[in-house]
Amino acid sequence: MTPKPPKPAKKAGAATTVEGDGQYLVGEDMQAGTYRTAGPDKGSVIENCYWARTKNASGEFEAIIANANLQGQGRVTVNKGEYFETNGCQEWTKVG
Repeated sequence: MTPKPPKPAKKAGAATTVEGDGQYLVGEDMQAGTYRTAGPDKGSVIENCYWARTKNASGEFEAIIANANLQGQGRVTVNKGEYFETNGCQEWTKVG
């Protein structure tokens, strides 16, 4: 009797949490929807949480759809195909 081949690993889907600074493609790196953060990362020298929704990953000012600096908790809704950038924030968790 021949052993069965191993089942292929399930491909991990887009995340429902975003942790750490970076730029994430919505629909690939993270799911579309509404996310919430508790605010600035408490370990930061300057307690400031910045987020941005952008049309592309160019880093150009013209690519920004919306952005904000948070001193406390916040929410943002991101759509598939956009990029989400976060810097100095605690974990973002999908809430809707």
